[in-house]
Amino acid sequence: MKKIPALIIAAIVASASATMQAGTPILQSELPKAALTFIAKHFPNDKVRKAEKDNGRRGTEYEVDLAGGAEIDFRSDGEWKEVKAAKGSAVPAAIIPSAIAKYVKANFSGQTIVEISRKRGGYEVELSNGTELKLTEDAKPMPARQGRPH
Repeated sequence: MKKIPALIIAAIVASASATMQAGTPILQSELPKAALTFIAKHFPNDKVRKAEKDNGRRGTEYEVDLAGGAEIDFRSDGEWKEVKAAKGSAVPAAIIPSAIAKYVKANFSGQTIVEISRKRGGYEVELSNGTELKLTEDAKPMPARQGRPH
């Protein structure tokens, strides 16, 4: 019987922390100028459906959902961090480093990049068939990150 109140408290705490992790809704005009420019350039016929500001451990970040289904995460300076294409679409070719685009075309014929994220040392991309690749900007496999020594 003592476990039930503990479970209820755990559920309340988990729910409250999940709510605190959610971003704060903002107006499109409150996004950094670089983010607005990126959206206008790469998604010119789309509208911002939702924009959120998140003050996290790594500073301020912005999350934008477009009406067409694409999702974009921006850093505090407005540079894109992650782009997920709308279902059935590919991310804009202009944001993909040319070496990565060539690598995917040569090694994964017929596949498109549906998600791209900037990571330390390179990029993580997801292809339309679900394959995930971690590549440097010049399309070499990113070395596995080593854990901290104990």
